[in-house]
Amino acid sequence: MPFAKIRFKAPSGQGVVELEDDATARQLTDAIKTKIDSTDITIKYGWPLKTLGSDQLDATILSLNLQRENLTIVPAESRVPSPAPTPTNKVTEKAPSRRNPEDVNVQIPGKPGDPSFLILRVMPDDNSCLFRAVSGALLGRTDDPEGPPPNKLREMVVQQIMLNPETWTEVVLDRKPADYCRTMLKPDTWGGEIEIAIISEVYGIEICVIDVKGGAVIKYGEGSYDQRCVIVWSGIHYDRIVEVMDINQAETSFDISSWDVASSDHILESSKVLCQQLKDRGYFVDLNDAVLRCNDCYDIGKEVYVQGLRARIDHSKETEHQNFEEVEDRNRT
Repeated sequence: MPFAKIRFKAPSGQGVVELEDDATARQLTDAIKTKIDSTDITIKYGWPLKTLGSDQLDATILSLNLQRENLTIVPAESRVPSPAPTPTNKVTEKAPSRRNPEDVNVQIPGKPGDPSFLILRVMPDDNSCLFRAVSGALLGRTDDPEGPPPNKLREMVVQQIMLNPETWTEVVLDRKPADYCRTMLKPDTWGGEIEIAIISEVYGIEICVIDVKGGAVIKYGEGSYDQRCVIVWSGIHYDRIVEVMDINQAETSFDISSWDVASSDHILESSKVLCQQLKDRGYFVDLNDAVLRCNDCYDIGKEVYVQGLRARIDHSKETEHQNFEEVEDRNRT
């Protein structure tokens, strides 16, 4: 009897199940549950995404045309999510703290009957926000079930710089490669465009970075890879954009954090709408104007404040200090 190979994408990664053509949707569901070791799942299929209902479980996969689908696996749905507010360019309520934008969300267009939403997963303020933001989009690409931790990504970046001296020269790095690598291994060193470019190449994923203040989108690895993820830059911090079926979903293991490049332009456009909401709420820092305190100096009894990106870079090159914090009192310089 012919077999059908059905592909699926779950929060833990992608997979394939093989079933006979006369298998039922119930058998398909059981096979996927076994494959991903989860008992509470919902299967989405088609476009716009539809939910495989309990009344369809006894139908064959052929009658439902599931043998041609790339299925999406999400947590079991216990209730219908509330509709997202209509995005506007004007926010009337009091703007939240720049570090508390969790209530910002955008409904993805084209799914009125079975909606999904984009939300912002806020990364900890621990100077490894870039690595944490990207790590969540690398599920299934490494042996780490929750994505590679920041220290592994730092080590990988350093290894690539040392292995490719013709690419990562002193001119490109703005300092001697050995000094750059030594600093990057410190857990309080910020990551930036060099690290994003290397991570994109090593893991084979397009990384789209949206600048909240300016709205610009930079695509690292554009045109080279089949998958993309979206992260947000607020001036001094990186966060991750994910797709969820419920805007109140706190569990991150069921986030959809990467998409097929060929069919996700709508994700990128919706991400830009979400970032406009963040901008309207003041979720950004203008580094050309911001006053930053060097916490490394503060820890040894000195109070050093720098204003603007150039001053921060100069102080870092002079001292190798990387731990900065924005201060509200802009009269301190």
